[in-house]
Amino acid sequence: MNKTFDGLSFDLPPTTSQIIQLAHQHRKNLDEAVFHEEIHLGDFCLAQRKRVYDFTRQLDPQQREEFYLTYNDELKRIADDDDLHPPEAEKGLSAFAIILVLAIIGLVFYFAIIRNLMG
Repeated sequence: MNKTFDGLSFDLPPTTSQIIQLAHQHRKNLDEAVFHEEIHLGDFCLAQRKRVYDFTRQLDPQQREEFYLTYNDELKRIADDDDLHPPEAEKGLSAFAIILVLAIIGLVFYFAIIRNLMG
């Protein structure tokens, strides 16, 4: 049985190569949408995700899981590295940096306010 989805023809259940082709098509659609001012990327991505969800409802749970594993792995593989936001930037501040900033704020309060009130 064949099904057309986002302009691509799929077998049910879809083959790995068809899922990879869909991931590449969705990446291409997203790249093109970035340059259109009238397209809100959040809405665009949600709509694309909803279409994938609706398509996978036709599959049994095991096939659905395999579909999403292949689809997500391919999207991760073809994703661009973002030099401005490397993964290590998501780790947050160290405890030392927080204590240092709090100590500086405490010193500023002491010398600017408390010392003048006491003396």
